Amino acid sequence: MKKNLLLLVLILSNIHLFCQETDAELGSKDSIGGLQKDIFLNPLNSSTGYTLKKGEAIYAQAINSLPLPSWAFIGITDRLTAEIDFLPLIGGLLTKPHLPVPSLNFRYKLMDQQRGIPTLAYETMYQYLYNEFDQADNPYFSAWREGSSWYNRINASWKIKNRFHLHFSVGAIYSQHLRLVNKDSSNYQEKVFAGKITPDVLLGLDYRLKRISFHLHTSYGSTFTYLDNVPRKFEVMYGIRLAPFYKNRFGLLKTFRLEWSGFYVAFNDINASAYVPIFLPYIYWQWTFKNKRDKNK
Repeated sequence: MKKNLLLLVLILSNIHLFCQETDAELGSKDSIGGLQKDIFLNPLNSSTGYTLKKGEAIYAQAINSLPLPSWAFIGITDRLTAEIDFLPLIGGLLTKPHLPVPSLNFRYKLMDQQRGIPTLAYETMYQYLYNEFDQADNPYFSAWREGSSWYNRINASWKIKNRFHLHFSVGAIYSQHLRLVNKDSSNYQEKVFAGKITPDVLLGLDYRLKRISFHLHTSYGSTFTYLDNVPRKFEVMYGIRLAPFYKNRFGLLKTFRLEWSGFYVAFNDINASAYVPIFLPYIYWQWTFKNKRDKNK
C-alpha cells in the first residue's frame, strides 16, 4: 500500500510541475474556460475528430489499474496527436514472457469544421499481445485476445452552437485471435474468431457546461477505453465529465478532470450481456506546456 501511494504521489508531483508552467503561460481568459475550452478525444468511448494542440498533454489514470500508470496523450503538432499506453507497456514486463506490449495510437486531423462539413480525423491503433489475455473482468462473459489487433477509422465531429457536440466514427478492426465465452453455466457458449476483420461504428453526443458535461454513446465494435480493442461488442454508455476546480489558481487542481459513467455491453455471438449502472471513474489532467525555446520567443 505504501508503494502504491508513493507511486501516485510521484505521478501527481510531476503533473503539478507541468501545470505550474501552464498557469504562467495561459493567462486568465484561457485558464477559466473549463470543459467548454477542453479538447475531447475519447469522451465516454466516442472517437472525435479533434486533436490536441502542439504541446498540449493529457494524463489519465484509471482507479482500478493502480498502482500501474494508465495512458497519456500529447500533441506533436496541431494536427497530429499520439497516445502512450503505459498499462500494457509496464504490465507486460510483469507477466511472462516479461516483454512490453507494443501499443501505438495516432490521430491526424484532416480538416476543421466548415459549416455543415464536420471536423475530420484519421485514427489508427495497433496492439500486440504475446499471451491470450481476458479483458472482461466480470461474472457474465470473457473476452480473450491474443496476437495483433489493428483498427483504422475516420472520425467526424460537429460543434452545434456552443454546447452541443456530435461525434461519428466508422472503420474496421483486424483481430488475430478473439475468444468469447458466455460464463452462464446454464447457457455456456464459446466462439473463436481468428484473423477476422470486423466493422467499427461509433456515435456520441455531449452537452458541455464549464464545470460539467453530459454524454451519451453507442457503438458496435472496438473502442478506445472500457473493454478496449475488443471487437464485435454492442455498447451503450451514459455519464459525465467534471472540472470541479477549473477556476483554482493551483495548477494541479485547475487542470484536474474526472469521467464517471455507466454502461450496457452485449456480445450477440454468445448471447451474453452486462449492465453496470455506475462504473469506477477515471481521473485525468489536461494542460499545455512550452519548452524553454518557446518561452524565449
